Amino acid sequence: MVKKIFWPFVFFMVFSPMFGKVPQTEKEVLLELFKNTHGENWTNTWSLNKPVTKWYGVAVEDNHVVGIDLFNNNLIGQLPESIFKLKNLKVLNVAFNHLEGRIPDGITALKQLRVLRMGKNALTGPIPEHIGDLKSLEVLDLYDNDLSGVLPSGLGKLENMEFLVLSSNGLQGEIPESIGELSKLEGLELGSNHIQGAIPESLGKLVNLKRLVLFENQLSGTVPDAILSLPNLEMLQLQNNEFGLDLAFHESVKKANYAFFDVGDKTLRFEDNPIPKFDLKGETRMADIIFEDEE
Repeated sequence: MVKKIFWPFVFFMVFSPMFGKVPQTEKEVLLELFKNTHGENWTNTWSLNKPVTKWYGVAVEDNHVVGIDLFNNNLIGQLPESIFKLKNLKVLNVAFNHLEGRIPDGITALKQLRVLRMGKNALTGPIPEHIGDLKSLEVLDLYDNDLSGVLPSGLGKLENMEFLVLSSNGLQGEIPESIGELSKLEGLELGSNHIQGAIPESLGKLVNLKRLVLFENQLSGTVPDAILSLPNLEMLQLQNNEFGLDLAFHESVKKANYAFFDVGDKTLRFEDNPIPKFDLKGETRMADIIFEDEE
């Protein structure tokens, strides 16, 4: 009799986390996401009568939602403002959908968030002012939306940032000096915006940087030598800006070991004497990005 009672009890204690339920507040956020983005028409929809752990793209750990990966899943509409209630969320990937409206300000309350991918949507408005509060963030991809406003100086507080991808938007203003504090940064992509001013000297401190994409802006001045000498830089795209490129720049580039470099069709000048453009062929655009995550 003792054995018959004891073993089922042990089984329940050991395996019950597998069958645990997420808090009702978290489930309600997911249901609001489903409703706001026409979940019944998603490519991979949710069976709402099944446990949350069975819902497509939802990752659960210790009975909390830690991941939402709905990449290229035909989401149409807006993210819910209640997204901030998913306090344990580490990954939010809703890239390549049809989302519109502003990025919810509450998203900056997700202190555990490591990956935020919202590229290839139709999002509008500014980048949330307090984006720098996401201290754990490693990847921020807002590529190819309709975002406007300036680049928040708080971007420089994202101390764990490795890939910052904001190309193909309507962003204005200058590149914040604070971005030079992102010591782990490997990719900085700001191409095809309306960014003005000079490239900050502080970017020359980004010793881990491999990709610097600044094409099709209104950047001016000269390119700091420290950037051209970055030890790990493999891709540098500067075409279609207003740089005053001089002989020193030309000589630095000839010595560099970039896998890819482009300043576009502009003629280089030094004291009014034209220097032929670099011998580079073909159209250039932002290189492919891997948007899907594996935990």
